[in-house]
Amino acid sequence: MFRDRLFYTVFFCLFLSIWPAIGAGTPETPAAATAALSGPALECPVAPLPPIADPDAAAFETSAAPDTANLQPAMARALEKFEHLILSIGGKFELKSAYRPPAYQAHLQQVWYKWMELRNNRDARCQALRAEVGDEFSRHDLLERQKPVTSSDHTRGLAFDATVVMPLVTRLKRRLSLDRLATLAGIMRPDIRRDPVHFKLGTVAAARGGRVGRARRGAIVAEARAARRGRRA
Repeated sequence: MFRDRLFYTVFFCLFLSIWPAIGAGTPETPAAATAALSGPALECPVAPLPPIADPDAAAFETSAAPDTANLQPAMARALEKFEHLILSIGGKFELKSAYRPPAYQAHLQQVWYKWMELRNNRDARCQALRAEVGDEFSRHDLLERQKPVTSSDHTRGLAFDATVVMPLVTRLKRRLSLDRLATLAGIMRPDIRRDPVHFKLGTVAAARGGRVGRARRGAIVAEARAARRGRRA
C-alpha cells in the first residue's frame, strides 16, 4: 500500500516537472510541420521552361501578327497568290505563322519537349507547371505528333502555316482541291497527314507549273465563281 502511494507520488511530481516543457512545445508543432512541408518536398521535380533570352525571339513571342516581311520574295508572292485563289472561290484563309527567327524556333522546340515530359504527369506538385506548359503548347498550335525541327523552312523564310477552309462546291470536287490550288500558286504541303497546315515553297518545276498554268488557274476560279452564283440563286 505504502509502496503504491510512493509510486504515484513520484509519478505525479515527475509529470508536473515536465508539463511546462510540453505546454510550451505544443504551439510550435504546427509551425514546424508547416515549415517542413513547404520545403523541397512540395516542389515539382520537373524543371520549368527556360526563359526566352534572345531579344528578337522575345519580341516575336508577344507579336500578334505573323511575320511575312522576312519571307523570301518567291515565298511571299506564292503566299499572296494562294490566299487570293482561296478567297476568290469563296474559301476562308487564316495565316497562323510565317517567318520565325532561329531562336524562336528553338523556343518552340523547348515547349514541345517540355509538354512531352509533362503531358502524362499526374504528380500533384507538377500540375501548375503542366497547365502552364499546356497553355503554351496550345497557344503555339503545336502538334504532339510533329516535333519542331531545329533548322526549319520557317527560319529560312520558305514556309508558312495557314488554316484553309474550302467552299462546298461538290460539282467541282475533282478539279477544285486545296492541294491543286496550292500547286497552281507554286507551293505544296510536304506532310499532309502529320502537319496539314504547313505549306512550303514548291520545287522549281512546281513553281514553273504555276506560271504556265495561269490560264488554267483562271478557268478554275471562274468556274468556281459560277458554281457559287448558281448555288445562291
